[in-house]
Amino acid sequence: MVYYRQAHAALRRFSIGDPVVDRLVSAPDAGGNPGAGQRQFLLKEIQLLRTVLLEQPPNLERLADEQSEGIDLPVNRYYLRILDQSGHSLIETPGMEALPTARQFPALAESGTVRKIADGRTLMLMTASSKTTPQQTIQIALDVSSEAELLAKYRHNLIGALFFGLLFSTLAAVFVARRGLSPVAEMTRHIEGITAAQLDERLDPAAAPKELSNLASAFNAMVLRLAKSFAQLNQFSADLAHELRTPINNLMGATEVALSRPRNADEYREILESNLEEYRRLSRTVETLLFLARAENTGIPLRTVRLNGREELEAVCSYHEAMAEEKGIRLVCDGQGFLYADAQLFKRVLSNLLLNALQHTPNGGEIRLSLASADDGSANVSVQDSGCGIAAECLPKLFDRFYRVDPARSAEGTGLGLAIAKSIMELHGGSVVIHSEPNQGTVVTLCFSVR
Repeated sequence: MVYYRQAHAALRRFSIGDPVVDRLVSAPDAGGNPGAGQRQFLLKEIQLLRTVLLEQPPNLERLADEQSEGIDLPVNRYYLRILDQSGHSLIETPGMEALPTARQFPALAESGTVRKIADGRTLMLMTASSKTTPQQTIQIALDVSSEAELLAKYRHNLIGALFFGLLFSTLAAVFVARRGLSPVAEMTRHIEGITAAQLDERLDPAAAPKELSNLASAFNAMVLRLAKSFAQLNQFSADLAHELRTPINNLMGATEVALSRPRNADEYREILESNLEEYRRLSRTVETLLFLARAENTGIPLRTVRLNGREELEAVCSYHEAMAEEKGIRLVCDGQGFLYADAQLFKRVLSNLLLNALQHTPNGGEIRLSLASADDGSANVSVQDSGCGIAAECLPKLFDRFYRVDPARSAEGTGLGLAIAKSIMELHGGSVVIHSEPNQGTVVTLCFSVR
């Protein structure tokens, strides 16, 4: 008996008051059940019982003493039962009869099994064999109800915290999302109010968040381009109506005169020839407008080839030589070299510039066509006349459609020649530049970029 008490006291000194052992006793396992500390305690009890049984036969009084010694332990009450080889109970501590029967205990294993019994208590059950001869079976049960209830409470609290945390996070996310998207909604409402008649409306980039300020600036730039395009379209429509109205009125007037009284064949022929000239003028205007629309909206496929610049200049001069001789104007070609361009479009833009020069150069004047090419494929083609020149305030408007420096001379052209030249050069990735001074002539330069 003294030996038993000394052994148990040693076990208690080892188990109680040691921080490591205390943590093991209170820690649950990975499944949320009472932890390894309880298992360690039961294993130590089993080792102690094995030692006691080797020294002395089982005795109910000693088992009761063992149980009373364990009452003060921080691991709750536990119960013991010793079975013989046939499975009959040799001795057991009080209260063991209310626990699972010997057959309901787990098989020989020292891992421990947690089970809830009918009265609501939670027990850790463990079965081990003694080292006596004949061999006996030790069944030990540890009441871990308090730990199980604490873990269940923690589990419920954790589930509640997760639920309310998820609910709060959802509400916070909705609030933050709505607050963050409110500037977008405001921009949307502002954009929906913009129409073709209200293109002067703008977004305020300073009032928008930093992430949306660039978007607001880009939108304002887009609206500005649209406003400019609408203004150009309206001006173009007005100019087109004006340009088409003149030849149509001429045709109507000539036809009314022809029908006002009977005429002979020569008079009818003269009227028809006059009408034919107006029809040709209308045809040229429509053809030019269609070309500009294709060049600016859908693009015209280029067939860029290597051209002999000098030969192209001479070919264009030869084509207009008759008109130049009629006015006594001398055509001069300068320069040698090659350039890369679409042959048909190059001839068209050069012919337009030459026609403009012929119309504004006085009789006996001179028009010089010059070519300057570089080894990298770039080239400049200039058309210089000795005409009346152009005032500086008119130069920025020269590439506008239907614009004329002298509106009174509307019969001399449609005002689309330079607009066509600009579109063709943009198709080639180049540019057109005009230098002019009053009474000193005009120089128009076509700049073809590197191939």
